Amino acid sequence: MTTILDGKALATRVRQQVAARAAAFRGRFGRAPSLHVVLVGDDPASQVYVRSKERAAARTGIEGRVHRLPADAPPSLLDELGQQLVEDDGVDGILVQLPLPAGFDRYRVVQAIPPEKDVDGLHPFNQGLPAAGRRDGLRPCTPLGCM
Repeated sequence: MTTILDGKALATRVRQQVAARAAAFRGRFGRAPSLHVVLVGDDPASQVYVRSKERAAARTGIEGRVHRLPADAPPSLLDELGQQLVEDDGVDGILVQLPLPAGFDRYRVVQAIPPEKDVDGLHPFNQGLPAAGRRDGLRPCTPLGCM
């Protein structure tokens, strides 16, 4: 049996659910949930993807900021920014846009984000949740979408 998926309708439902959860968060904590995106370099596809994330977050009541670093930034600059975001209790989610330019260790960067702030679900802990049959936590987006 074939099931036809209406992607636009599904996306609308998901956005409504996210907006409702963001409003509930605001009611509980007195502030909007905060997503911080880190973009290193000027990869055109990444630029488009990050702008799309900015718009989607704003439409659903999520606040935050995009931190843009030049492609030739030293990895230590990303490390420092990442540590600031990890330690900031006002930052609820961190997303490092991939791919990173040459010279950056993607795995070390991803592992530096605590699982509870890893909105892409790329931390090894979060990647293991679907394999363990768990539905809690922040799970990787692509496998979750497929499931």
